Amino acid sequence: MFSVGTQTEMCTQQTSTPLASPVQSDEESVVMEEPYDVSWMPEEEMTIDTSTEEPVPESHPDSNAPDKFIVCLSQLMSLFAICPTCCEDTQGKIVKQEGTFVKIQQVCAACGFQRFWQNQTMLHRNMPVCNLLLSGAIHFTGCMATQTFRILKLFGLQSISVDTFFRHQRLYTIPTIVHAWQNEQEGVIRDLNEMSGGLILYGDCRSDSPGRCAKYGTYSLIEDRINKVLDIQLVQSSEVPSSSWCELEGLKRSIRFLNEKRMHVSALITDRNRQVAKWVREELCPNGTSHFFDIWHIGKSLGKALDAAAKDRECEDLKLWRPAVINHLYWTAASTPNGDADVMEAKWKSIVNHIQDIHQHDSPVFPCCAHPPLEEEARNKEWLEPGSTVAVKLEGVAMRQALVKDIRQLSPQHQTFSLEAFHSLILHFAPKHTGFSFLGMYSRLLLAAMHFNHNGSREVARTSDGELCYGV
Repeated sequence: MFSVGTQTEMCTQQTSTPLASPVQSDEESVVMEEPYDVSWMPEEEMTIDTSTEEPVPESHPDSNAPDKFIVCLSQLMSLFAICPTCCEDTQGKIVKQEGTFVKIQQVCAACGFQRFWQNQTMLHRNMPVCNLLLSGAIHFTGCMATQTFRILKLFGLQSISVDTFFRHQRLYTIPTIVHAWQNEQEGVIRDLNEMSGGLILYGDCRSDSPGRCAKYGTYSLIEDRINKVLDIQLVQSSEVPSSSWCELEGLKRSIRFLNEKRMHVSALITDRNRQVAKWVREELCPNGTSHFFDIWHIGKSLGKALDAAAKDRECEDLKLWRPAVINHLYWTAASTPNGDADVMEAKWKSIVNHIQDIHQHDSPVFPCCAHPPLEEEARNKEWLEPGSTVAVKLEGVAMRQALVKDIRQLSPQHQTFSLEAFHSLILHFAPKHTGFSFLGMYSRLLLAAMHFNHNGSREVARTSDGELCYGV
C-alpha cells in the first residue's frame, strides 16, 4: 500500500549555474544568473553533501483521505532509474521498510545527486501513518485481524504484523473507541433528559459463546422512544458464581449507572429470567417501575412445548392448532393496551374452550370470545373433541401455572425486537466463534452500539411510487 510520495532530502553539486535537466538539451540550456546566491564562493572547493540524515516531515492533515494506491515494487523502482538532474542511469535502493512504509534512497554516481523518498508521512515517534490507519480500519470495521492479514499475505501486499496491530489496538484504537462511546452516551442521555416521562427500556443478556460455559455476558439496554442503545455492560464469568449470573449482574450495573445519572426507569421489558424477575420485583417495582415480559420469548417457549406434545401419535392434530395458539398469545397482549393482568389471564384461558367449539366462558372479565360467529367456510381446521387426548394435552400445556403467571406480565405495547436486532449486529463485530480479550470484546461491543445508534433510526427506503420497501 503506497500513498503519494514525499521527497525528504535532495543534495546536488553546488555550482553557479543549474545543471541540465531532462527537459532541456545542451543546446537549449539557459544560463541563469543568481546574484543573490551566496551558497558558493569561487575560492571554496566544491563539495557534495552526502549526509544521510533527513528531517522528519510534518504529518499530513488529511491522512485518511482516499488517496492511496497499490503499486508493484518493479514499477515503483523504475521511477528511480534515471537521475532527475543529469539524466544518467541510477539505481534506487530500499533503505527502510516497516509494514506499509518504505523509504528509498537514490544516488547518482555521475553528478552526485542524492535524495530520499518515502511513501507516506510519519506521526509522533516516527510511526508511519498508514500503519496506524490500517490497524484502525481493521478494528473499526469489525474485521478479524488474522483473516485480514492472511488475505494481504496471499495477495503479496506488504503489511504490518499481528503483534503491531494488537499494540496499536491497545494504545490507540481502544482508547479512541471508548472516548467516542462516552460522547455518544452523553448525547443519548442529554436527549432523554429533554423528554418527559421515565425511561422505557428493553433489557437482555447475550453470551459470547453457545451453551452454558460462556466467558462473557453482555447486558444491553435500549430506550424505546429513541430506539438507541443507552447502556451496555460486559460481565466476565469469573466475576460471578457462574455464567448464568452474568445477566443479573449486568442489569444491576446498568441500573446503578442510571441511578448515578438520576434517571428513572418507568418500564422494563425483559425475557423470563427468574433471577432478573425476582430482583426487579424487590428492588425496582417499589420505586414505580413496571416489569413486563417480551411476547416473543414466551411464544418461542410455548411453541417448543406444543411441538413436543404433538409428537404423540394421538396428538398429531395439535400441529394444525399450533399457529393459532401462538397468534392467540400475541392477541391476548395486543388487545389489552392497558396491561390489565386479570383480563389477559382470562383471554388466554379462553383458548382451551375455543378449540373445543365452546365460546362462552366463566370469567366475568371476558365472558365470551371476541370473534364473530365462525361459519364452516371460514374455518380451515376441525374443532377438537371435548375430553379427547389432544384436547387434554393442549389444556395441560396452556394452563401450566408458570405460563399463566407469566402471561399476566405480558408487554402489551413494547417488544424487544430492536434488542434482538442489535444482538444480531454484534455477531458482525464480535462473532461467537472467535475469542477476544476483555478490552477487545468491550471495544467491539461499543462499536456495535455506535453503529446501531447511527443507523437504527434511519427512514425506511421507498419505491419510486412512494411506497415503503421491505426486505424479506
